[in-house]
Amino acid sequence: MSSGPLSGLFVVDLTRFVSGPYCTMLMADAGATVVKVEPLGGDPARRFAPLFPLSEGGISATFMRMNRGKLSVEIDLKDEKGRGDLVRLIRRADVLVENFRAGALARLGFDEAVLEELNPGLIYASISGFGHSPSQYRDRPAFNLIAEYEAGVYRRGDNGPEALGPYVGDLFPGLHALSGILMALFERARTGVGTRVDISMFDSMLSLNEAAGSNGAWLGGEDGHDAVNFHCPSGVYSCEGGFVCIDVVTDRQWSSLCAVMGAPDLAQDVNLASGAQRAEAYGELLAPVLLPWLEGRTAAAVVELLTSNGIPAAVVRSPADALMSAQAGAREMRIEVSRQGAGAGLPVAANPIRVGDHLRPTSARIADAGEHSSTVLGSLSNSSGSEEG
Repeated sequence: MSSGPLSGLFVVDLTRFVSGPYCTMLMADAGATVVKVEPLGGDPARRFAPLFPLSEGGISATFMRMNRGKLSVEIDLKDEKGRGDLVRLIRRADVLVENFRAGALARLGFDEAVLEELNPGLIYASISGFGHSPSQYRDRPAFNLIAEYEAGVYRRGDNGPEALGPYVGDLFPGLHALSGILMALFERARTGVGTRVDISMFDSMLSLNEAAGSNGAWLGGEDGHDAVNFHCPSGVYSCEGGFVCIDVVTDRQWSSLCAVMGAPDLAQDVNLASGAQRAEAYGELLAPVLLPWLEGRTAAAVVELLTSNGIPAAVVRSPADALMSAQAGAREMRIEVSRQGAGAGLPVAANPIRVGDHLRPTSARIADAGEHSSTVLGSLSNSSGSEEG
């Protein structure tokens, strides 16, 4: 029996791909009973590349990461019996989460009015590209890249805008959905009534990009990337055998950096008194001191020296190195996900949310498609027969 902070919460998970499954994964990690509803034959996302080899064939590595710790039932939502099964699940649920395109669940016969009638205490959370309220974009399909670029979330490459890399257009909305669900549960504890949580991936990206958007509009730049750099040195710099990130923000950090580099006079230079001034004069006055100082020093040595003097710095690591790092181990941020009896599992990032002593597992399971159909749906039939009569 789970003892996590969400223990006892029953979640019906109609989500797919990344944004929704990430939200419900965090809930499963926290002890909620998350029932993933898959179509007959299993969620097609189980077969998306890259495939992680297991004893009975491969399974999508992304699917494994996003759906660990969940129960799996197979239901045909286009079939009358399948819709009846979903009705029973909804009546039992505390939370329903879906990330279909706006209106898709309603077209299956489960609009907000029906959900409220089936379960007045239900928290109904949806994640979609552009939200469910009326807008010209509401019915558009969207994955993370669509939401990111539409909201101006990108980095500038030599040949134009480039994606950031991580699925921020999926993961950030997933976090917002979790926040909204927890707020709604708190409200339900006071009122006894469920409510709707409507998360738009575009909205989430606009919120994530708030500084660039606001600064770009305020300062008159084409976008936030054109805004003045108010901190310097701040960025990635080459050193012996790798790269280091240095992020000087305060005057004290700037003075400390000058002292560490053996150039205390720079801290008194009126032309370098502020971050904006240092950014403007970087090539002429700062680079000739900073870059030679970094030459011949490893990233680890630079970070050790700077951080010991109160200057923010970090080794620039590959994602794999970061996952397998000593810090990830110290924070218990690395677990293995596997299928029962399949041997070594896939190393994945653990749940970053810490609540007391919970959320510190070392491993997790991925269910086979429909593995829990008979037990979950059978128990609902037995417990809700009077409601059906």
